[in-house]
Amino acid sequence: MTVNLKLTEGLKEYQQKLSQGLVETPKQLDPIEKARQNPKSLRAAINAKCFDCCCFHKPEVKYCTVVNCPLYILRPWQPREIAINETGETGADMD
Repeated sequence: MTVNLKLTEGLKEYQQKLSQGLVETPKQLDPIEKARQNPKSLRAAINAKCFDCCCFHKPEVKYCTVVNCPLYILRPWQPREIAINETGETGADMD
């Protein structure tokens, strides 16, 4: 019970400091900005390219239909139900 009380007090204190401007909210970086910060990361580059290709709309990457793209299998944020078989075909292509 005391743990919940401490967490509640801490949250109230944080919210008060936040409203007073004493604490900065963390900045959310888009995938392109993340790739710029880490130019040697292959994963960051793939995420940024897919984000760019889908007109900077992150949810669209998940439902990408460009199966001829070399990054299609590697694209980020894809649904888990799509499986890849030995020939490289996706589960969406299998009957």
